[in-house]
Amino acid sequence: MKLLINKGLSRRILLLTINFCVLISLKSTCEGQELARVAAEQPTTSKEVSVSDRVRLLEDELERQNSKLDELQKTIADQQLAIKALIERLSPREPAKIEAAGNASPVTSSADAINANDQTQPQGPTVEQRLAKVEGQAIHIGPLRLSGDFRLRFDGTFRSASDPDDPPLQHLQNVRARYRLRLNFDTDLYPTLSFHGQLATGPLNNPQTLDQDFTGVTARHPMALSEAWIDYHPTRAVQLQAGRVQAIFADNSRFLFDDDIRFNGFNERYVLSLKKNGAYLSNIDFRAGQYILTNPNVAIIAPNSPLARAGQLVGSTGRSSNLFHQGVLVNQTFNERWSDQIGVDVQLYRNPNQIQLASTADGVALLVQPGLGIALSGPLTGIGTATTNPGGAIYTAPGFQIARLAYRLNYAGFKHSDHNFPVTLNLQFARNMGTGLNERDAMLASIQVGRITKKGDTAFLYVFSIKGANALISQVTDDDLGTGSGVNIRTSHFRFEYGIARKVTLQSLFFFQQSLRNSGQYPNFFVPLGAFAPTTYRIQQQIVFSF
Repeated sequence: MKLLINKGLSRRILLLTINFCVLISLKSTCEGQELARVAAEQPTTSKEVSVSDRVRLLEDELERQNSKLDELQKTIADQQLAIKALIERLSPREPAKIEAAGNASPVTSSADAINANDQTQPQGPTVEQRLAKVEGQAIHIGPLRLSGDFRLRFDGTFRSASDPDDPPLQHLQNVRARYRLRLNFDTDLYPTLSFHGQLATGPLNNPQTLDQDFTGVTARHPMALSEAWIDYHPTRAVQLQAGRVQAIFADNSRFLFDDDIRFNGFNERYVLSLKKNGAYLSNIDFRAGQYILTNPNVAIIAPNSPLARAGQLVGSTGRSSNLFHQGVLVNQTFNERWSDQIGVDVQLYRNPNQIQLASTADGVALLVQPGLGIALSGPLTGIGTATTNPGGAIYTAPGFQIARLAYRLNYAGFKHSDHNFPVTLNLQFARNMGTGLNERDAMLASIQVGRITKKGDTAFLYVFSIKGANALISQVTDDDLGTGSGVNIRTSHFRFEYGIARKVTLQSLFFFQQSLRNSGQYPNFFVPLGAFAPTTYRIQQQIVFSF
């Protein structure tokens, strides 16, 4: 930083020195031209002008030259004072002293003095002042980059009671105020190695939300580690992550995973860039993730072990539950206004019943609480996938090998006034290949018009989704499309956004949810919320502040 300041001051000294030399040169030139003019005006014969007249003319000219010389000497003196002041500023100082010196009125050069009367606007900060300010901020903040967001939300859920002829189901009316705070911190350890972390609010036994309800009388709400990973990127094409990471195929679409779900494990990416071919430029994005969901630490499974009730073999060693997620995305840019993306990926779950087991009282004590070091108020939330018995720990589907096909079309859209309205179409289809039973398919279709980038921008989104009870694991899929159950649903979702100001957005969200199947409709098929349940309505009004 000090080297940059010295370089800036050295350039100013050089400019002042050049001005000094130019002034001396102008002085000599003016003297020569003036003497030549006087000589040219002298008569060619002694008869016309006497010797005394010639002497008088020369004396007048000499007096005029002396006057000009005095003015030049005064200018030179000013230049020398300026050079001296700048040399003093080159001496080492503390950052605070440098900033104080930068706030002083700078010494002006001769050119500045000439134009001073013509300047009506105040001068901006000098290079030295800006550099000193940046240096002070860097020392104060340190190597971390801080960012985050704060969201205030009104959340209302409504459902009428079931009909008298249907199984009894009470009406639902849950109106609450909620907030979410996320604080991100990032740093670059080396050009190829960086770190990211995030602290976030939210109940510890509900990984599907970071929202904290306005409740608890006056008790303080918790804030826990939500994200933490090391990112190694030796080249532009390669990226490796390890820690508590986002899902490698997370797309904020409310389909495969909830927006707030994070996994402990590893992510890998390799992007193969293709040369321009005809009218479009393409790249192929290979992705893979390996996530560790549980670590039972059970040497021998006893008959009364919770793992036995989750379908694992008595007498064997308790094995962990894992998710392996791999696939490829092909990105194409047809021209400046049109682009698309085609994706294919597969999720392979190992011992998936342990996820359902963690949503039971004895399962959370075995699989979750030892890792956290605290006792939770209840098991993990998010049940909904069909089980072999009511409230059981074994899924109806023998396995979960979920194949997904996704397509997204992007259009630059249109412009109204000074606001842009890009258009995005998103289509997704998933099937659980681990079961031949019914209700193993899921789909989503959405269209978005507009994007919030500045004050006055608006955006509209519509989503239609169907998720079968055996298609996805409810504990990790979205919990807003499916209130009370992330699967066995058919949902229409509308969202409107408005940019109140830069980094301040108002959002209105509406959900209309219907259940698909009843318990017992298929063998060994039990769901917590059946098709007899009336339509569930959910309204969310929220304002988001980003910083």
